[in-house]
Amino acid sequence: MSRSIPLVPKDPSGPLRVLVMGRISTPHQDKENIEASYRYVENFLKHVHQGPMHIKHLGEQGSGMRTDRATIIEAEEEIETGTWDVVITEDLARFYRNPRYQYAFVQNAVDKGTRVICIGDNLDTADENWEVAMGAATLRHGLHIPDTRRRVRRTATHAFHRGGMVQRVRFGYRKLTQEEADSGQFGSKGLRIVKVPEQTPVIREMRERILRGDYYEAVADWLNDNGVSPGVHVKNGKWTGKLVEDNLRDPILCGIRTFRDTLYEPVFRTGKHRRRKNGEPETEKYPELAHMSEDEHRELVKVMDARAAEHRHLSGHQHPLFNKPRSRTIWPGQHARCAVCSGLMYRYNSEWLKCQNAHEHGAGACWNHVQVSCALTQEKVLSWLLTYCDQFPSFRKTMADAAWAELQAQRKRCDRSQSLVDQQVAELNKRAKNLAKAIALGGEMEALVQQLAEVNQQLKEVRRKKAAGTGNPPPSAVFRSHQEVEDQLDDALRAVAQSSPEFADLMRSIFPVFVIQPIQALDSGQVRPRARLAFRPAALLGGDYAAKDSGDIQVELDLFHSPEHLSQLQRCMAERAREPKPSLETIANRLGLNRMTVKRALDVARRMQQSGCNEPYRVLKHRPASASRWKGRQTSA
Repeated sequence: MSRSIPLVPKDPSGPLRVLVMGRISTPHQDKENIEASYRYVENFLKHVHQGPMHIKHLGEQGSGMRTDRATIIEAEEEIETGTWDVVITEDLARFYRNPRYQYAFVQNAVDKGTRVICIGDNLDTADENWEVAMGAATLRHGLHIPDTRRRVRRTATHAFHRGGMVQRVRFGYRKLTQEEADSGQFGSKGLRIVKVPEQTPVIREMRERILRGDYYEAVADWLNDNGVSPGVHVKNGKWTGKLVEDNLRDPILCGIRTFRDTLYEPVFRTGKHRRRKNGEPETEKYPELAHMSEDEHRELVKVMDARAAEHRHLSGHQHPLFNKPRSRTIWPGQHARCAVCSGLMYRYNSEWLKCQNAHEHGAGACWNHVQVSCALTQEKVLSWLLTYCDQFPSFRKTMADAAWAELQAQRKRCDRSQSLVDQQVAELNKRAKNLAKAIALGGEMEALVQQLAEVNQQLKEVRRKKAAGTGNPPPSAVFRSHQEVEDQLDDALRAVAQSSPEFADLMRSIFPVFVIQPIQALDSGQVRPRARLAFRPAALLGGDYAAKDSGDIQVELDLFHSPEHLSQLQRCMAERAREPKPSLETIANRLGLNRMTVKRALDVARRMQQSGCNEPYRVLKHRPASASRWKGRQTSA
């Protein structure tokens, strides 16, 4: 740093406010290195500043390429306040490894009047030539990344071809120590993995079961029932269908080791990695590792591929959710949680939610198989919200503003999408005309005809997509003005709820707790969903609610339509209490109901009295002995 420029606090009467940054990259590094970097920086500060100091340490274990690290986010938020005098660290890489974000971090600090010092890089933004030092430092640290990546790949590839890089030990194998591998008594010298012959019969039985048509989950159940351990790499010690499939697909079963089956490509914007399957992984053949022949394994994989093709869904660009994260779903998806296992309630089609762990097989199975209607959830929760919040003057305007903003955004997206489709149609028409002209001029006939057929097929698909987009008008086409939204707020909110992931974000902030509790009818055994919600008015009403209790409001809503005899229960009980013993016909005639409806309602009232319940449902805390419409899923706990 420029020692000739003293460190001066922004507040002359206060201490020097200093953020000290530290970081290590991997779990293999000693976390004491962070403390050591703190001491190094503090010793430096003692030599250059003699006054009082307020120091805040921010350090963690995490890749410098990641932009979502907790401490770097906190540091950026602190700098944004403009209250810190200095950010100091050992070198620039403690902030970020990516030069793109190194520049942004330092420049943002300078904009806020915060001095940045990187001791090892001789960088001090108080120096008028600090940009030169910054450029040199970013170049040096930037070159470190590809160089390290190249050396790691080279070393890993060399180790694999010498028998090392045993990262996951599949069932049927054991990892050897370096001494055991070097001895050569277990197979090829240097090979760090050995076959367990005692497990060969189990693997061959797994193969036979798949060939005869058993599901992967059924094979997993058979293994679990017989106490077969999947190996030390499986933390919960239980087989699952996915684990069975992955094990049987691994070519190591026929003696072929593979390495770098999956390639990890960096995403520079976030520092995370994108995975893709490697079509040409590194391979080495070791006959002593085989539990079956190559022909047997090829036959098995062929059967598994055929089974996968039968159940394969749309993927890639064809999938409607391509490149969309799970969190960008339509509400109530990715919001409600299961009261039994706390798992998220996932959409399993466009209409229903169920617990993500509600499958019949697997170690993490949840017994709660209740299904929740998305449409009914939207109707019930929004109706409650509108009824409650109408007592606050600004509520309708706030919600109308939010709905109108989203409708406008939807309209822009629809226009942009329609424009892209029109461009595609025009481009494909142009290509088709050019190909037809080339055919007429006597070009290479077979190839040109094939290309024209492909273009016409693409044109057909694009036109079909365009026609599908004009079928049902989007909400943005129904509500054309802010006043229309405000006048028909109920309908507008429901329309937005059915089409907008952004509305889902709003609902998650309004209802921070949304739990689906299974309840069971006393008279039929049918299990139905009940929502337990925490409503946070301050997130929606702001100043209107500030004068009131700012705590959350606990709400319970039944997310189903009650059967008639239960919806008429209170009326039937009141009519029965009017005189000693009125007949069922008398009560039915007075209430205008069917006799059986009255009989069933009074039967439920009797059950409530016997069980001491004050409602016709019991809350399920444990797996029910029997449950209507759950079929064979209520197995023993």
